[in-house]
Amino acid sequence: MDQEKVMQLLRRIPGFRSWNPWKMAAATITYLVVLSALLAEPGSLFMLLGLVGFIVGLVKLFKGIVTKVPLKSAVIVLIISLILLGIGSAALPADKGQTAGRQPVVAGNLENSKEVEAENPPAEAENETELPKEPVKEAENTDKENNPAPPFAAVPAGQMKVHFIDVGQGDSILIQTPKQNILIDGGERGNIVVEYLSKNNVNSLDLVISTHPHADHIGGLINVLQKIAVKEVIDPGVVHTTKTFEEYLTLIDEKDIIFTEGRAGMRRELGGGAKMELLHPQSPSGSNVNDASIVVRLTFGEVGFLLAGDAEQASLRQIISRNNKLRSTILKVSHHGSRTGLSAAFLSAVSPKAAVIMCGKGNPYGHPHAETLTLLAEAKVDIYRTDLHGTIVISTDGKKFAVNNSTPYQYHPPQAPDKPKETVKPQSNPPATVPETEAKADPAPAPAPQPEPQPEPTPPTKGNFVGSHESDKYHYPSCRSAKQIKAENELWFTSVQDARAANYVPCGVCKPPLN
Repeated sequence: MDQEKVMQLLRRIPGFRSWNPWKMAAATITYLVVLSALLAEPGSLFMLLGLVGFIVGLVKLFKGIVTKVPLKSAVIVLIISLILLGIGSAALPADKGQTAGRQPVVAGNLENSKEVEAENPPAEAENETELPKEPVKEAENTDKENNPAPPFAAVPAGQMKVHFIDVGQGDSILIQTPKQNILIDGGERGNIVVEYLSKNNVNSLDLVISTHPHADHIGGLINVLQKIAVKEVIDPGVVHTTKTFEEYLTLIDEKDIIFTEGRAGMRRELGGGAKMELLHPQSPSGSNVNDASIVVRLTFGEVGFLLAGDAEQASLRQIISRNNKLRSTILKVSHHGSRTGLSAAFLSAVSPKAAVIMCGKGNPYGHPHAETLTLLAEAKVDIYRTDLHGTIVISTDGKKFAVNNSTPYQYHPPQAPDKPKETVKPQSNPPATVPETEAKADPAPAPAPQPEPQPEPTPPTKGNFVGSHESDKYHYPSCRSAKQIKAENELWFTSVQDARAANYVPCGVCKPPLN
C-alpha cells in the first residue's frame, strides 16, 4: 500500500502523470532549471539532480520488484544519483564560502545620478595658494614614489593627480582620483602610454575620453584598448575615414566596451570629490574636426582643470558664450599651443595660474606659437611644456596644487620692433641736401626686381607635396583638396618618401605617386 501511495502521489506531479520516463526526465530538468535559477548555487544544482535521480531510481526499483522486471536501469540511476549527491555536498560548502567573500562590483563611471553642485565663486578661487614645488624632475619617479597604492586605489583619499604624459607631438592625459583612473587621448604611439600606465600600477581604466579622431590623439588608444581593460569610452561621434579610426572603433565593438557620445552639459562624479563636466561639443558639425573636440572641465575641491583638446577659435567663442564659470586653476592649452588654440577672451575667462602646452620637441608646425606664448606671459601665467619639461604631473588636495617640475618656462616676448624707431630718428637731423643725394641714389635699387625672385624660391622651400596635420593625406599643390587646407595647418614635403615617412598616404583625388 505504501508503494502504491507513493506512485499515486508522484502521478499528481505534472510530467509524472503518464509515468513515461522521457516526460519524467523533461519535467525533472525543467524543475531543476527553475530551482537553480532561484538558488544560483552550483552545489545546490548537483544536490537537486542527485536527489531527483535518487527518487526516480527508487521508483524504478520498486516498480521492477512489483512487476518482476530487470532492475539494471534502476540500479544505474541510483548509482549516478549518489555520485551527483556526493559532488553537490562537496561543492556546496566551498561555493558558499566564495559567495560570502565576494565583493560587490561598483560601477565607477557614474557614482550617482545627482547633478554636480555649482562650483565655488571666482572670488574664492583667487585665494588659492600653491604648494611648494616638488623637486622631482621625472614624472615617472614622482608618481612611483608617492603612489605605492594597489592598482584599484588610484591615489590616496583627499588627493587627485593629473599626468600630462609626454607623447611627443600629441596629447595623452591620465587623471587619477581616489576611486577612478581616467585617460584622455593616447597620443600617436600607444606603447608610450601603455608603459607609463604600467609603471604607475594602472591595470584598468574606468573611462577613456577620445577628444577627436586625429591620429595624434587616438593613434595610441589602439594599444591601450588592446592591452588595458577599459569600461567605457566617450567620443565626440565625429565621422572620420582613416584606418586608425576604423581600427579604434572595431576594438571598442569587439571588446564590448560601453560607447558614449560626449555632449556639452554631461556631468560625471569620478569619486573622492572629483567631478567632471563636458563643455563642448554640442553636436559634431562642421568640416573642422578640431572644432568638434571634447573639452573637459575637471574640479577637485577649489582646484579646477580645463582640458581643451584641439578646440580652435570658433569653439572657444562658443564655450565662452555658453558658460559663466570657466575659471580654472590649470589650463591645458588647446591644439598644442598653436595660434588658433588660445585667445585673449578665452584666457581672461579661464584666468589660470598655470598652463600646460603639450607638443613635440622640434615639431615641424612651430608649436607653441609666439602669439600664444605672449598671451600667457603677459597674463603672468606659469607655463609648462612637455617638449621642454617632459611628463608633467600636477597633484592637488583640493585647495593647493603642486607641479613635479620646479621651474616654469620663462618666455620673453621679442622687443625687436622698438629698435627701428631709434634708427629712424637720427635721419631727420642731417641737412636737406644729404637725403636729396641719397634719394637720387635710392631710385635705382627701388625698381630693381627684388620682389619677383621671392615667388620663385617659394615652391622649392615649401615642397612638392602638401599635407595637413588634420588628415593623413598628401596632395599635389594644385589639388582642389590641397587648396582648402588652412595656411597654419599646411605641412610640406619635398618628396614622396618624406610624406610616407610621416605616415601620410596619397590623396585619392589628385593621386600623387605612392613611391
